[in-house]
Amino acid sequence: MSAPRTPSRRGLVIGTGGSLGYAWAIAALSTWQQATGLDARDADVVVGTSAGSIIASALASGVAVDDLVEHLLDPPPRPSSSGGSRPRRRGARGGLPPLPRMGPGSVRLLGRIARAPRRFPPLAVASALLPVGRADTSGVVKLVSSFAPEAWPGPPSAPELRIVATDYDTGDRVPFGRPGAPPASPADAASASCAVPGWFAPVRIHGRRYVDGGVCSATSADLLLGADVPPVDEALVLVPLARRGRIRLTGAGAAADGLFRGIVGGRSAREIARLRTAGLRVTAHAPGPEDRAVMGWNVMDARRQREVLQTALRTTAAWWSRTDRDETDGFTEGHG
Repeated sequence: MSAPRTPSRRGLVIGTGGSLGYAWAIAALSTWQQATGLDARDADVVVGTSAGSIIASALASGVAVDDLVEHLLDPPPRPSSSGGSRPRRRGARGGLPPLPRMGPGSVRLLGRIARAPRRFPPLAVASALLPVGRADTSGVVKLVSSFAPEAWPGPPSAPELRIVATDYDTGDRVPFGRPGAPPASPADAASASCAVPGWFAPVRIHGRRYVDGGVCSATSADLLLGADVPPVDEALVLVPLARRGRIRLTGAGAAADGLFRGIVGGRSAREIARLRTAGLRVTAHAPGPEDRAVMGWNVMDARRQREVLQTALRTTAAWWSRTDRDETDGFTEGHG
């Protein structure tokens, strides 16, 4: 009689993706659950970056993926502002950011890059040069605070949660939730992780400025190998800003989107290769041609979330059900 099979220990990584990548990732998780019979909340470790940090915080707080789907399909009504109230600062809802302030966003980071340029990824250079954004991430704080506990960690049965942000003055990757990381609530950590340079103002936590964790890495999948998290046997890695397959989009914005997604895919592929070298079974996935056609080049345009979600519920279900699916090539690199 054979010994009973030991249940797999699972890591879940949800990368940066803007408003539309957020919708795509929720759809991909929903259809993955349907295809596998698993529950994303049962992961041992969840790593979230930028938009992925909101989903990761929700799962670690016990929120079901179906509830996240329903929230996008039928969002609560926005409260109307009274005549004498202070105008709200704009976020990502309009599809375009408010005009940023003048000057580079982080002179200190530029100085560090000048002294050791090979240490920093290209996005760190770009983020330091971009002016400081005027939008704020208060909407992220409000959303995550509605379900996440103030204290860290969450319930004893919850997965280990890591929310990745970037120190805007040093360029260092900061996984909030890791022992020794700056103390912060999941809501504050997620707001820092979502602070896209040039669009949103940096988020201050204990006197330090933080911006989007995607500046360092779109996924930070390598955190699954850290000694501070439970060891895992397999991982699901969603990379909303990479791409699978090719699509022809027109215009300068589309060309930049294709180049950017190729860069993201390349860096993410190297991180995933590290996981596989360490013996993990990794399933990776990224938006396909039909998803990207609906997203367009501006992934921050939240007005298209519902359409992206509905499309991705169909395309990702088809992807998970494919018998010829190559688990080693869930997304592609290069141009196109």
